[in-house]
Amino acid sequence: MKKSSYITLLILGILIISAFSLEIIQPKTNKIILETTTQKFVAGNHIQLIFSSKEQTSNPLLILNHSFGSTIISSEKKEGKLLFTIPTVFSKKTGIIDWTLVENGKTLLKNSFEIVPNLESKTHIEHYLGPRSIQAGNRDYSMLVVIPTDMFDNPLPQNTTLNVHEQYLQNITIHEEKTNHFIAWKNISSKEKSGNILVSSSCNNINSNELTTVIYPSNAVDFNITYTRNHDFADGNQLTHLITSPIIDEFGNTVSDGTLVEFIITTAENTILKTRASTINGIATAKILHPDYPTSWNIKAFITGLAESNNLIINYKSTISDFHVLFSKNNREITIGPLQSFMKQLIPDGAVVKLHIYHTNNVIETKSETSFKGFVTFHLSEEFYKEATYSFKVEALGISKKIATKNYAK
Repeated sequence: MKKSSYITLLILGILIISAFSLEIIQPKTNKIILETTTQKFVAGNHIQLIFSSKEQTSNPLLILNHSFGSTIISSEKKEGKLLFTIPTVFSKKTGIIDWTLVENGKTLLKNSFEIVPNLESKTHIEHYLGPRSIQAGNRDYSMLVVIPTDMFDNPLPQNTTLNVHEQYLQNITIHEEKTNHFIAWKNISSKEKSGNILVSSSCNNINSNELTTVIYPSNAVDFNITYTRNHDFADGNQLTHLITSPIIDEFGNTVSDGTLVEFIITTAENTILKTRASTINGIATAKILHPDYPTSWNIKAFITGLAESNNLIINYKSTISDFHVLFSKNNREITIGPLQSFMKQLIPDGAVVKLHIYHTNNVIETKSETSFKGFVTFHLSEEFYKEATYSFKVEALGISKKIATKNYAK
């Protein structure tokens, strides 16, 4: 090969190596540079991102992405710098803000910065307590939840210290709690005695308002019942009062007013009667009308699903010992009375009297009437009672009397 050819190849190699070396030593650089170095800003402060531009004609836009939303802002040129002012709707709220600098649809730069709570501002306290009523004992509780925030409603940092104040009867206690994931909480345990628990919280020398949870009595325990009455006669007029002993729970608290007590009465004929009453100061008093015939009542009281009383037996005796039966108008009119009570007084109006009518020892009808001024009258019409003879039995206030056969021949 000729010497000139070697020289040509050598020159070409030097040129290639020089071009490659220049590309490495002088890389391309962005025409816009971020000058703001701060990565954390305090909520509520003025926030600006400052860029320098090598091209005076450059006019990019800044896209902001925040948990509160997204927006696009334009720049302000000052002294050869590009200034982007973050809107207050974003700068007041904590969190990460991602930003992207774009121009003509192309991304020039992208990064992010963080906004932290304003610890220099006045602390605000949100707190919630519930449920507001709990049951006496060591099983139930209310929960207090506290959220301390700065003046812009941003939760304070993790492990912020706050105090929980609790007042019950004559005791006041203070518990120190720390925030976890922006909130602090404490279970307010119930006590054995009913009453109110007052709760408040404080953080950074700022105190909350007072909250109250009420401790109501626990479930009732078994109790006793007694009775009072004016007399023991079955007159169908007077009232027997059924009275409970003071009803308490397992911790000695008087049950809440309005606790419903049901009295179940079983008669001698196995008929079930019921009456109810609500407690006032732990005592329930029910009333029931005397029967109108001698009988015996077995009474037991219940607080449904919780407690029951002793068995109580009440006996009633007949209020009358005898009565007169008068037949008139060809035995078609039957008058019973006067019905006189235990002091020879006339029985109250409304007493039920029954007349059983027999023919050939078979009951053909039973008539019922109520007394008025101590008397009851029955009428046997000729159209319905056409037989020659009838016999009768009269029942009044638990006393019965059989009447011999009467002649009804025309």
